[in-house]
Amino acid sequence: MFKVMIVDNETAIRKGLAHCIDWNSMDCVVAAQAEDGIDALNQIHAVCPDIVICDIRMPEMDGLELVRHLHETYPHIQAIIITGFPDFEYAQRAIEYRVVDFVLKPTSVDALTQSIEKAKARIAEESSNQHLAQKLADQAEQNLLLQRVMLLHDLIGRVNLSRLFTLDRVSRLGLDLTSYYVVRLDIEPIEEAETELLAYLQQAQLVFADCLSEYPVYFVPYGDKVCFAVVCCPETDRLTGLCREAVDIVESLPRFRLYIGVSRHYSDPVSMADAADEAGQAVQFALHSPEQPVVSFFQMPVIPHQIMDHIFEYLRLLKSSIENQNSGGTLKIIGELFDFIRENKIPIEEIRNICVYIHQFCINPLFFNGAENYAVEIGLPALKKLIEGGSVDSLEKNMLTFAESMLERMACDASGQGNLIHTIKSHIAQHYREELSLESLAGLVYLSPSYLSKLFKRETGENLSTYMQNVRIDAAKILLRTTPLKTYEVAERVGISDPVYFSRIFKKVVGVKPKDYRKNEADHPIS
Repeated sequence: MFKVMIVDNETAIRKGLAHCIDWNSMDCVVAAQAEDGIDALNQIHAVCPDIVICDIRMPEMDGLELVRHLHETYPHIQAIIITGFPDFEYAQRAIEYRVVDFVLKPTSVDALTQSIEKAKARIAEESSNQHLAQKLADQAEQNLLLQRVMLLHDLIGRVNLSRLFTLDRVSRLGLDLTSYYVVRLDIEPIEEAETELLAYLQQAQLVFADCLSEYPVYFVPYGDKVCFAVVCCPETDRLTGLCREAVDIVESLPRFRLYIGVSRHYSDPVSMADAADEAGQAVQFALHSPEQPVVSFFQMPVIPHQIMDHIFEYLRLLKSSIENQNSGGTLKIIGELFDFIRENKIPIEEIRNICVYIHQFCINPLFFNGAENYAVEIGLPALKKLIEGGSVDSLEKNMLTFAESMLERMACDASGQGNLIHTIKSHIAQHYREELSLESLAGLVYLSPSYLSKLFKRETGENLSTYMQNVRIDAAKILLRTTPLKTYEVAERVGISDPVYFSRIFKKVVGVKPKDYRKNEADHPIS
């Protein structure tokens, strides 16, 4: 409805206008009445009228002065002037203030109705124009953002652009790249993802952008699991802390993990590809170091990135070999890694740093049961030797000894994995009514969430989340058959707080909705 304000110093005229017109049929309502211009302005902020009908001659502030004020301060309000003085000067000033119409006294209902329809038409036209202008502005902004991202993508991808072209394009697109970092975000789903990986990456981007909201951030996608972020900010020590904040928030989400690599600070857009390479190298270390999911390039060994790429490949193969408990393969890869280190004459300090990273992802309770005690008995002394190692040969020897001891312990514990799975299943059977998470179950058996997820799938053939879901649905079926509990009460009893989600999952697993299952069981009871 359009809100109308009537302004006239004569009470009888105000009330007459309020009652002589069928405002409702015109989709209008008289929202306020005022006795002069000052009274109208005092009410206008609270009432927010769409149309003001005012007499031209009033004490204190006349109609033309009121219209002038509306034109300057509230240009969206449409004004209609009522006057008994058809003066050309009045009309000229009214046109200047964009008055909708002049209605002469004595005022007829038809004349005023026509003026109100004009005001409504102007409101609709201006609203349409504003909507179109906003739509065009949004499209222009989206187009500008797309062009910026395309340029950043080319710069990161080392597309052959001249320096002159690059600087000109950066200026034309309004990008301030005089002070920036390149950050790489990598996600890893904890379990087999039912959701598109891209949705996880977009969620990580939202969290990251929120944590760095004080700085302009441009995301440059590189597949479903990886993207770069160009953070335009001055050189600062706070950036890694803000990145860690984003990782901590993502860790509270049980579906995926976020790893971040941060480049050095740069001030030249032409150097963006180098910055992206640094961020990529840093995130590789983060991926192999669960305890340090955010790594800055400053924390990394100073080794050419081509050599680091080979080292990362060795690390990847080593991790896979350990997960598969391949003792011979693990020792062989360590030997080849150290041969590569010798061949490329990597400084001893950098070798020691590499060994510490290997130690971190090997000793993490990712790979075996009872890891906490093992870390104290074997892991800490091994780490001390690695740090104190004075030669490449001693570092290699210590690393081989450590890896061999770890693999022997894993072999001993292999028979205990069945007991571990039994422990998890027993805990779920006893506590399915409570809130259970992958993290809490992993903590129960001293494993990392990602490894527990992989181990459970390997040993049982199904995802841990699916197993928990099925336990709850089986319990729900019993309650639906044997109790009069409502659906939402059944959902709460089996540990699912959202009844809508419960109904959806129940139908997905059983094939029918909970209420239909109960009816079917009542019609066909088990004898």
